[in-house]
Amino acid sequence: MEYCEPRRSGLGAASFDELGVDEAGWRRGRRGPVDLARLAAPRELTECFPPPQPLVPPGDRPAGDRLLVLDLGASAASMLRDPGWLTTMVGSAEVVVVTRLTVPGVRQSEHLLSALPVPAVLATVGSGRWPGEVAASCGPSIRSARDAGRTVMVPIDRRLEVSGLTGDPLPKSVTAAGKALAAHLRPEQPVLPGMSVPPLQERF
Repeated sequence: MEYCEPRRSGLGAASFDELGVDEAGWRRGRRGPVDLARLAAPRELTECFPPPQPLVPPGDRPAGDRLLVLDLGASAASMLRDPGWLTTMVGSAEVVVVTRLTVPGVRQSEHLLSALPVPAVLATVGSGRWPGEVAASCGPSIRSARDAGRTVMVPIDRRLEVSGLTGDPLPKSVTAAGKALAAHLRPEQPVLPGMSVPPLQERF
């Protein structure tokens, strides 16, 4: 799940195939074995709207072999205040929190991690090392994640910084970081009916 307004979505051009907007207002797309769903227009999480339903899988592939990625179009703080299916989903999902290796970044992430109902994996975007002042700014939630090995370094790629996520293959270094993150994410059951996690080698 990604949390930001639709106009700021990092998934806007990530699909290989765009499938249009469904009746609930989710813009659907596919990227290999991944189904993407992002809100087509801004909505308040207090509104009553249903989750996206699993798409009919392409070819002979069963629906349970596909991964669903949601772009919620709202902040994580708003999601945590919502009493509906979003909060229920987070309570049963594998959560990744992405942060820049800066003092403001880890402070914001500490606040979010302390509010989450489940432990999260921390994806740290940076040059490969934790700067001393950043490490010194870590709160108990981030220190716990580091001690437990629930952190993965994601390298900065200049091309992605310029172009954003597109339908093109990811750079090898970013793909390797993605596979390291995926190795942490092994939910025992799908968080929405009909969805599950595809084998690790197929996710990228």
